[in-house]
Amino acid sequence: MRTLQRLPVALQTVYAELADRAWAGSFQEIMDAGGTPHKHVVKGRDYWYWHPATRNGQRPPARYLGPDTPEIRRRIEAQVEHAEARKDRIGMVRALRAGRMPAPDSLSGNVLAALAAAGAFRLRAVVVGSLAFQCYLPMLGFRAPGTTARTGDVDIGQFPSISVAVGDRIEPGLLSVLKSVNPAFEAIPSPFDPRRTLRYAIRGGSEERFVVDVLAPMRGPPQDRPVHLPALEGDAQPLRFLDFLLYREIEAIVLHGAGIPVKVPAPERFAVHKLLVAARRHTDSTGRAKVRKDLAQAAHLVRVLASDSPEELRDAWEEMRARGPTWREAADRGRKGLPPDVQNLLPLPDTAGNDVSRASETTTEPKGSDSSG
Repeated sequence: MRTLQRLPVALQTVYAELADRAWAGSFQEIMDAGGTPHKHVVKGRDYWYWHPATRNGQRPPARYLGPDTPEIRRRIEAQVEHAEARKDRIGMVRALRAGRMPAPDSLSGNVLAALAAAGAFRLRAVVVGSLAFQCYLPMLGFRAPGTTARTGDVDIGQFPSISVAVGDRIEPGLLSVLKSVNPAFEAIPSPFDPRRTLRYAIRGGSEERFVVDVLAPMRGPPQDRPVHLPALEGDAQPLRFLDFLLYREIEAIVLHGAGIPVKVPAPERFAVHKLLVAARRHTDSTGRAKVRKDLAQAAHLVRVLASDSPEELRDAWEEMRARGPTWREAADRGRKGLPPDVQNLLPLPDTAGNDVSRASETTTEPKGSDSSG
């Protein structure tokens, strides 16, 4: 049995403080790109301008704030105080990264920062995939090999019903937000409907060098046509099992810049979902590599949660199994790829159809009838 590598308590405390500070203010303040105030003399009078921080190698033009009055000075002082607080958060991010906590590559981080600034996570978009797994390490206080958390793309998901119900949307639209990070981003048309978007990518020739996938739960019969998410002003790919992953998302911080406040799946749902998708991957070399990564992430989380949050892990596992035979069969196939000690931490069906844990050899409460998978 592999021993968990725990983080020092000091690093966990830094992460908790960073998360609290990053989520405390208004969204505009949280995601301020930074900058400095400067006073200019024009025709003998003093005027204040805000000089934004350099972005993508270019400095945006200065923004006029107003004449040198007590009210303008008060606003500038408040902004400077915010800038100092932002510096503190940058220091916390650096400390966590120095403690070997995983962080996104520059492009992924800039994409997430732009999405956050546009309001995507305020509107309950959820970061999924390995970028979410990166958040769990400092949040739950454990280490994992770098390859387990590494990724080169960005995946976000949202419920279509939430997208409609919030009555709000990001500004100025998903593709425009991505182009503000890199003008090379383009919408890749769906092969089923060229008027709809399959994904968003930066391409080099015929290859996609960087991809942003927007996902939505698949409901009903299997279908590949993109669904529209009004709140994100863009299209999403429907995926089976995603509704389980996105339900009851939680707040987290991506270790980039001053710390990016994002939403991620609950870690117990992430772990169970990885078993579901591992069973459905393609069997080519790329698919097998993704399966190994799925199972490694699931194994780390199950070990941590079984020790620290066993009830949450058990509830997520039982909720998944109650959804029907299709769900159970997929999860059981995925579980077989886990190390034996991790398999023992998850309930297993006995010959009577009940779920039992090999670790405790106790039978759970009887379940009701299965729902369709």
